[in-house]
Amino acid sequence: MSSEKRLRFRIRKGDFEVELEGDHDYVREQFEDLEKTLGPTGNFSITPQLSASPTNAPEQSVGIAGIVEFTSEGKPHLTVPVDTLSAKEAISLVMFSMHPKPLGDDDLSSLLSSSWKTTGESIVRARISELRREGKVITERGNYVLSGAGVQWIQNDILPRLQKIT
Repeated sequence: MSSEKRLRFRIRKGDFEVELEGDHDYVREQFEDLEKTLGPTGNFSITPQLSASPTNAPEQSVGIAGIVEFTSEGKPHLTVPVDTLSAKEAISLVMFSMHPKPLGDDDLSSLLSSSWKTTGESIVRARISELRREGKVITERGNYVLSGAGVQWIQNDILPRLQKIT
């Protein structure tokens, strides 16, 4: 892992919660912009981090409640209607729910087939390739994990849209 300066903040206001983690300067700028927009909230926290560290899955599971449920074996199950998600979004949601655990083609294919719709490994590889080109997925030794941009995409775009549906 790199030793670049990282920063993380979380703002909660009623049922609304915003969390951002990443490069120190970028996060500081986003925090200041958000603070200007919302005004002083009094109930926010800023946590500096000196090395890259993945967000804990229990914190993320709050944002995915009602969209992803977990079986007794701990496997994610998508609860939203099949036609509300593209294959890339479904793959990313499964990866998000298991983050930071790396998953392979066979894992993703199996999880999607049991919780969303039958998805072959070749389809998973094609969508993963697209997500990699977009900078949303990192590949290591045949396994995949969401990048910081992928996590932010799920948190900022996909989850809010799906929460309006459910």
